Amino acid sequence: MTFKIFKQINAFMRLILNQSNTRHLSWMKQFAGRLQSEIVTPMGASVPPLLSQAIAEHAAAVTHEDACYLIITKSEYTTEIAGLDKQRDTKWVGVKSMADALSRIGTPEQQQIAAQFMDLSAHYKIDISERYDDQTTKMDQLLQVLKTSEWTPRLAALGLTATIAELESINQQMKHLIEQRNNELATITPQAMLLARQATDEAYQLAVGVLNAFAITQWTNGASPYDTAIARINQDQDYYEKNVFAQAKGGASSGSGSASTDPSQPGDSGQQSGDNSGQQGGDNSGQQPGGSTPDPGTGGGSTPDPGTGGGTDTPVTPDPGTGGGGGTPPGPADPTNSED
Repeated sequence: MTFKIFKQINAFMRLILNQSNTRHLSWMKQFAGRLQSEIVTPMGASVPPLLSQAIAEHAAAVTHEDACYLIITKSEYTTEIAGLDKQRDTKWVGVKSMADALSRIGTPEQQQIAAQFMDLSAHYKIDISERYDDQTTKMDQLLQVLKTSEWTPRLAALGLTATIAELESINQQMKHLIEQRNNELATITPQAMLLARQATDEAYQLAVGVLNAFAITQWTNGASPYDTAIARINQDQDYYEKNVFAQAKGGASSGSGSASTDPSQPGDSGQQSGDNSGQQGGDNSGQQPGGSTPDPGTGGGSTPDPGTGGGTDTPVTPDPGTGGGGGTPPGPADPTNSED
């Protein structure tokens, strides 16, 4: 017997610590969503008290960090971002309406493809009332899947090629503006944000440690009740490392050798780069009404729930709270629905 037989959450803290506020918060919301969708919701009262407490403490820490973040993310870019968001929502509603109609009145081929499209979209749980960063992240993940060789001909059959291209263009503009806003605000982060991040990091390490421990102590017959949750969290980590955190290396302000200009992140080595995970402004002008944290673990999310779940999920996303179930591998989910 070797230790490798136990499913464990991979080490990830080193990467998290080097991220800007937006990317840091995006991942923590993604992780919190996974814990909720993969452990709390399906297991209910059977979750061990120690693990339940660790999950609750992490959720509370993420909520506090999110509140601190909103306070520091006011920007003149908010209005422009809001305008683009309305355009994106209109396009998305139109795409879903067309797919729904073709699933009922299209040719047999269109009906089949439309049904597949609707199922794929459901995995990502894109909600136009979500915060900009969460919605942008999930949308980006879905669009990456739709650009594959598998989906290109299907979109053509549905007559959605041009519309999806326009939707992607708008989403990319959103990511760019959110990044600009983040760079602009990178030097005014208050001390409160640093303290909030530290608290979340401690809660994260506790939750990971407790979950890994229970995955071992409740291991029988080659598996534990937490194997699926752990597998999806590790998938989320891989996605974030390759598609979200990696972007910081190319950002203009992500300088990897200089001291950070963010007073709240002295150890960030200047990684306060424009995040594509943009968060909304603290005055709520950067948030959509009724915005909610993405169910990263459930669809984030998006399903591939970046949270999407089921087999090959995508993280949620981030989700931010930027989603679980089987789905197509997540597209680059940039925590970008609100800021960054």
